Amino acid sequence: QRLGRVAPSETLRLTFALRQRQVGRLARRLQRLADPDDPHYGQFLTLDEVRALVQPSTLALDTVHKWLEAYGVRDCQAVRTGDFLECQMPASVAEQLLLGAQFHRYGNGELSAVRSPFPYTLREELAEHVEFVGGLHRFPADRKAVIRGWGTKKLLPGEMVLSSFHLGVTPAVIRKRYNLTGSDVGSAANNSQACAQFLEQYFHQADLAEFMQLFGGDFPHRSSVDRVVGHQGRGKAGVEASLDVEYLMSTGANISTWVFSNAGRHESQEPFLDWLLVLSNTSVLPWVHTVSYGDDEDSLSQAYMARVNVEFMKAAARGISILFASGDSGAGCRKVSGGKHVFRPSFPASSPYVTTVGGTSFRHPFLVSAEVVDYISGGGFSNVFAMPSYQVGASPPSPGRLRRGLSLSFGPFPEKVGAQGYEVFCWILARQDF
Repeated sequence: QRLGRVAPSETLRLTFALRQRQVGRLARRLQRLADPDDPHYGQFLTLDEVRALVQPSTLALDTVHKWLEAYGVRDCQAVRTGDFLECQMPASVAEQLLLGAQFHRYGNGELSAVRSPFPYTLREELAEHVEFVGGLHRFPADRKAVIRGWGTKKLLPGEMVLSSFHLGVTPAVIRKRYNLTGSDVGSAANNSQACAQFLEQYFHQADLAEFMQLFGGDFPHRSSVDRVVGHQGRGKAGVEASLDVEYLMSTGANISTWVFSNAGRHESQEPFLDWLLVLSNTSVLPWVHTVSYGDDEDSLSQAYMARVNVEFMKAAARGISILFASGDSGAGCRKVSGGKHVFRPSFPASSPYVTTVGGTSFRHPFLVSAEVVDYISGGGFSNVFAMPSYQVGASPPSPGRLRRGLSLSFGPFPEKVGAQGYEVFCWILARQDF
């Protein structure tokens, strides 16, 4: 709901995505780094080497800085790779810079955001140097809780029962299903992993410690996060943030773990873009990142998604693996003109440069048994991005050859990974702070 125009003096924070150089060269380099048959396989780049590839030209940097300074905008910070510029300025100045923009406050319950309902234009001499300005139009993705009762699915004739009765998917159930013994835990000094939390979703160290005390008795583990990057809110812990941390640290057990916290309301910024800026600005990062966040692909501009893909390429070139949840709307459904319906993929799950993880459930809901694709699990295709070359030979089976329990991907990407994601236990106490 639009609440009204913001005061001219209200401070806004905008992100200018400056046009990068040599993106094609970065893509080719990444393909060689990821190809086991290439002599450059595994020879990852440092952040400084990535910067040398993609940093905007001197002309672009000078043009944008002079433009901002002409309007009195000097409170700006650039990321290490030089291709993002974050600036703070009064709303009145932002509207002068971005012709046609008009900033209004929107509210939804206790949440609020400042956005422009109108498109903006840049002067011609700037358009070739600025790909987009973040913090103007997109609203944070709406998270919907999925609550389901137990099913009554029967075992198929001849189906094997692998284990005993259970009342939910705890770490012990997951580790048993995937044959993880007490010795299958992190042991190398450089093992590291991370997850990211968004949109007022927090975890609490005390909850994590108690979760591990209750459910981690059968395997070596750590009971606290080693590092929180960003602002960690002091409100009640969130279900999604708590679940992410607790299960990351119980399956990837005994591994140094970071949490990237982008948990505020971000009234004049996109929290997902904030996280990408941190990755581009940090020279030493965990090797594996997992994120349960996404937007409908059709709600985003292709320029924005293309730029986000480059950020994933930059991370991959440094040897960083990023896993995204595939979404919880199945194939999705969107009605288009003419009364027809189309599938609705989620982004970044549809990006060619991340690993998308779908959800499975046990065929028998009370037993550690065979798994099937969970009906809410999404991902596996894109309506925007072409099939990458490494997946050309991995096309899905024809509809007539599908077996029961399998799903068909209707777009370029077969879903890359699936893992148990049904009726997972999460542990949250009524704590308001650490």
